[in-house]
Amino acid sequence: MDIYIARQPVFDRKMNVYGYELLYRKSTNNFYEGIDDNKSTAELINNAFLTMHVFELTGGTKAFINFSQDLLINEIPLLLPADSIVVEVLERVEINEDVIAACKKLSESGYVIALDDFIFNESYLPLLEIAHIVKIEISAVDCEMQRKLIKQYKNKIKFLAEKVETREEFQLVMEMGYDYFQGYFFSKPTIIKDKEIDSPNINLIRIMKILNEKELEYQRIADIIETDLGLSYKLLKIANSVFFGSRNKILHIKQALVQLGIIELRKWIYLMMLKDKQTIENKELIKTCFIRARFMELLSLELGKKDRQYEYFLTGMFSSIDVLLNKNMKEIVDGLVLTDDIKEALLGRDNEIKDALNMVLNYELLKWDELDNSKTALGVSQERIMNMYMESLMWVMKLDY
Repeated sequence: MDIYIARQPVFDRKMNVYGYELLYRKSTNNFYEGIDDNKSTAELINNAFLTMHVFELTGGTKAFINFSQDLLINEIPLLLPADSIVVEVLERVEINEDVIAACKKLSESGYVIALDDFIFNESYLPLLEIAHIVKIEISAVDCEMQRKLIKQYKNKIKFLAEKVETREEFQLVMEMGYDYFQGYFFSKPTIIKDKEIDSPNINLIRIMKILNEKELEYQRIADIIETDLGLSYKLLKIANSVFFGSRNKILHIKQALVQLGIIELRKWIYLMMLKDKQTIENKELIKTCFIRARFMELLSLELGKKDRQYEYFLTGMFSSIDVLLNKNMKEIVDGLVLTDDIKEALLGRDNEIKDALNMVLNYELLKWDELDNSKTALGVSQERIMNMYMESLMWVMKLDY
């Protein structure tokens, strides 16, 4: 399905881009159409970090992202790299002890905290001791109050002027002493479109039930995720994101879960639950990828490659990920922590896993002449190939797709 993000640049006093505010959009309409702050931000994070490449969205600058009260208290920002985002505390957040504690923890963890659409009242005093940036919609706050706030806090807080729409307003806020600027005078939000793979909500519910049990069993969670192309892809992406491009080779979904850890895993599933998509696009192609994954795994066992069955499985699962995401395969695999052999096979380069994938694809296309070729068939009889395919098909039928 198509996904959308709008972004609007934030400039400093020298007109350099400090960052981009990333804005939730559900269509090409360039205005907010959401009704729930939690879901809107969950979808935005999913789209920016797990489907698109946030570095490309921001050019390596900061991504300003709105967070609701629930997301702050549940520490969702900690899923994202501190050096890449600015945590915006929505103006609708009720300032209480839990919110203050969450913001303090984020600040101590290296995150930049911004107060969005700020209008002064006494309840904000504790956050003003924590915040790094205060965003003020200049038409909504009296000029004298703006001057007073900047004068009082300028040595410890940066001020961002929102909705600067004319040259005169820009000159005024420059004179007031604002540090950052955002508004239609500089640039309207630009919409960026991409595609994602949806995950069936039932799998998230199953995982959440396991996470709520007294004794956590990673293998049971891995068994669920391995049958879900969207979740598998996103898990590998988030594992890579949290550990800032670790070079560790993740051969197992379970390995990615253990590396992520129980706390971060719960946050990630919570985020996916909020997203809560109900429809699956490209359903038949996704089913085909699952058949290939299981077929490849069975083939690895047939060939005496039991120690590599997960590499074979992942290669089959991601064999059409470029079609599903409408992206270049190299761009996709470069963003995933996979073994070199998996990457080479997905990029069409010769190795033993690619030979196995070729055999699977030839069987799908009923290219019997190719299958009769000893190298392509890998010494496996046509009867055995057919049996493995039927076993793979039956396995997928049990996945409720």
